[in-house]
Amino acid sequence: MTPSTDDDLLTLLTGFSLILAGSVLFSRSAEQLVENLFRGHPLGMRILGILSLSLPEAILPLMAFRTPADGLSHPPDSSLDIGVGAILGAPSFLLLLLWPLYLVRTRGQTSARPGQLRREIPLLAFALAFALAAGKTPSPRLHLLTAGLLLGLFGVSLLTLHPDPETPRDPALALPFRPFREIALFLTASFLIIAGPRIFLSGLFAWQQAHPGPAPFWISMVLSALATESPEALALLLLLRKGERNHGFDIVWGAIGFQLTVPPAIGLALSPWILTARHYTMGFLLLAVLFASWFTAGKKP
Repeated sequence: MTPSTDDDLLTLLTGFSLILAGSVLFSRSAEQLVENLFRGHPLGMRILGILSLSLPEAILPLMAFRTPADGLSHPPDSSLDIGVGAILGAPSFLLLLLWPLYLVRTRGQTSARPGQLRREIPLLAFALAFALAAGKTPSPRLHLLTAGLLLGLFGVSLLTLHPDPETPRDPALALPFRPFREIALFLTASFLIIAGPRIFLSGLFAWQQAHPGPAPFWISMVLSALATESPEALALLLLLRKGERNHGFDIVWGAIGFQLTVPPAIGLALSPWILTARHYTMGFLLLAVLFASWFTAGKKP
């Protein structure tokens, strides 16, 4: 490898490490705050899923689409490819890895919140399908309308959220709450998840210039998902090990609902959103997982 490639890899790893550290701290502080405010209610756990599993990932495409050329020179289409990679990376990690992991670890038990799955999966499938269809046309007006539709579907999913009488509740999480310490952790995490993506993206843009083609899309999709979702994958394993499968469901499915609506809306509103075959390949794979989950939702073990 050339010295330039070595520098690009070092920049990528530095940004990756900062995002990972920021996600760990952000997840922990968000969990403490939400649990003490909402006491384990599904809406509270949904907010926790949005904050800890989703908010850091939403920053990556936002920065990719809004990064100016000054100081981070890159080809005009690289922001789109890297941003779409970040948008598709998180839901791919969730739906293709964490969601099957959850189902395997809870097999033989009654489906967690089957009513919620039957209500939400069609909304999420429509949102993803509309986002993919909008990628076939360069119309900014259509893109903005689709972005508004996706945000509306996300809002509907939140408004219809309520405890599912078919599923017994887990006991509340026993977490000591230290306000000053949690505020300090939250501020530190916020700094890291802003600084990390910027460094990470500078490495990706440099890699795009040196190695044009589809590689930066896959790098962005894989590394951004690993950096931001790894702490929550560990949290899910710990929750399932303690038998708190409903808390695990609320966190993972809340993140899935957010990732399939809000980040694509960001892409539709802030980028040209002209998708290619590699983007559609991942999008159709996610749709297939959603349909499979809807088909099996509510089935008895």
